[in-house]
Amino acid sequence: MGKLTLTFLLLFHYVSLSSQSIVSTHTYKKIDTVVLYFKIFKPKSFDPKREYSTVVLFHGGGFNSRYSNQFERHSKYFNSRNFIAITPVYRIKKMHQSTPLESCDDAKDLLDYIYSNAERYNINKDRIFVGGGSAGGLLALSTTFWKVKNNVVKGLILYNPIVDTGLNSALSKRRKGKYNLDISPIHHINKNHPPTIIFHGSLDEMEPIQKIRKYQEMVQEIGITCDVIEYPGQGHSFFNSQEFFIKTSKEVDKFLSSLGYIVN
Repeated sequence: MGKLTLTFLLLFHYVSLSSQSIVSTHTYKKIDTVVLYFKIFKPKSFDPKREYSTVVLFHGGGFNSRYSNQFERHSKYFNSRNFIAITPVYRIKKMHQSTPLESCDDAKDLLDYIYSNAERYNINKDRIFVGGGSAGGLLALSTTFWKVKNNVVKGLILYNPIVDTGLNSALSKRRKGKYNLDISPIHHINKNHPPTIIFHGSLDEMEPIQKIRKYQEMVQEIGITCDVIEYPGQGHSFFNSQEFFIKTSKEVDKFLSSLGYIVN
């Protein structure tokens, strides 16, 4: 198959995905005048009598900026796999003068909200997955340990996540030495950690691949699946391109198939 034909087919596939979602917006939290919401993407074939596997996807932005549409394309991919997808916003520094800890509070409250309202949104409580990119990857990880009431996350899908906010971490160095062990995923690995897949570039400077490999090793030491797919020559946020959206989505297919949540 020629390169031009393949490109056309991939583009056709993506355009087809764009018509396969039912999208609505809902509020999950209010703090004074701040209203936090999420978009919910439902498959075109949505049946209100059914419960669906669901994935929550937290956008990146270094806890400073809001990229609320970052995972719209991924949400439509999950719809094509008969998943509901949820893309929340959370407090960020530029808009709310907030801290990463407060962002983690929002992530926790979002998970608590959708779990408590699962019936309202046709969510299967036993099939909730969480993912995110960069800072959003840290938020996804935080839902497995930060003030957790119920261990509801069945799997993590992470795109170049920040896994360390401790002393001498890459994040602390960017923040003039400020660090926080309370929300540092690598310092809170425990037996409730769900199966995980991580996509990471070999040239990522925001969170070096060596730290990701260390995280993988620590998770695997307690007997939990943690797959790392490394992309040579790629830096931070590489997954946002169409090329790597397709490549990483194929790996997500394999990951979810291996856990028995989709038939690939």
